[in-house]
Amino acid sequence: MAGAVSRKQWFALIVAVTLTAHYFFFRVPFVANDYGRNMAEWPLLADALISFPLLYYFMFRPSLKQFLTACLAIATAGVLAGRMLIPEESKQLWRGIEGYWLQLVLAEAALEIYLLVLVVRRVKALLRLSGNVDEALESAIHARFGKSGFAPFALFEMRIWYYGLFMRKGERLRYRGEQHFSYDKNDGNVSNQFAFIMVMLFELPLSHLMLHLMSVKPWVAWLADILTLWSMLYLVAEYRASQWRPVSLDREALLIRNGVFARDREIDYSMIESVVRCEENIRRQRGILRYRQFGRLNLEIRLREGAPHSKIYLSLDKPDAFIDALRQRLPA
Repeated sequence: MAGAVSRKQWFALIVAVTLTAHYFFFRVPFVANDYGRNMAEWPLLADALISFPLLYYFMFRPSLKQFLTACLAIATAGVLAGRMLIPEESKQLWRGIEGYWLQLVLAEAALEIYLLVLVVRRVKALLRLSGNVDEALESAIHARFGKSGFAPFALFEMRIWYYGLFMRKGERLRYRGEQHFSYDKNDGNVSNQFAFIMVMLFELPLSHLMLHLMSVKPWVAWLADILTLWSMLYLVAEYRASQWRPVSLDREALLIRNGVFARDREIDYSMIESVVRCEENIRRQRGILRYRQFGRLNLEIRLREGAPHSKIYLSLDKPDAFIDALRQRLPA
């Protein structure tokens, strides 16, 4: 049902509300904490190590491997949350735990790299067979994680890794669909993306120097560098995917792809009412989707009643050719 809250959203909401309650417990003097004199840390630790993992298990019913991975991630996030929520003067149990948080992060990173290597090897094998990168990534993720709530996130992350680091010779990739339409050249779309990446790259040493001079702790500058480089990986993936992942017309459906950040969509031709050119000034509003990036919106697809959205706006290199091709496929 449209607008229904998914289990993943419920899980995030419950965790957020619980952490908010812990924040007020540690920051606001009242009866439960003896007006600031008894800041017990064990409830937060119990939530991070027991309550949240059990909640995850009962909501998603993951496999053992997925559950252990989730437990490690939740425990690491719980330690980091405790560092931020608990005042320094109230830390006792947490001060001992913080001595091991780096080991937790490294262990999780090692596990992620292990899973990444396994999945990448499978993706390469599948790509040699078909050349269809989307199908290869989905098959690898579903083989590893099944249909769990973690699978969409894992697929998104794998696309980031693939397009950001591993993609070679994009012209050899194949995508589902009989006709493909690009959007990388529209109004300098990928050129603007590349310029933004270069600005971040040139700014990196300057920001490092400023933070190193202004911060009391030198590690802050290095942490900012790591986060900047991590962000650049996502931007590079978006830049490279925008050059090769097309909007496609298949036998029975319109396949909308737009870089890696936007969710892919498959729309049956029976749900499409009309397709026309549109003006650029389309504002955000409920019930419409805009696939724009740095390009110019030039296509409006109006959907029939009963669809989750009323209109979809696209930004394509050859809008007129797309309109003609799509109209030929719409039912009379």
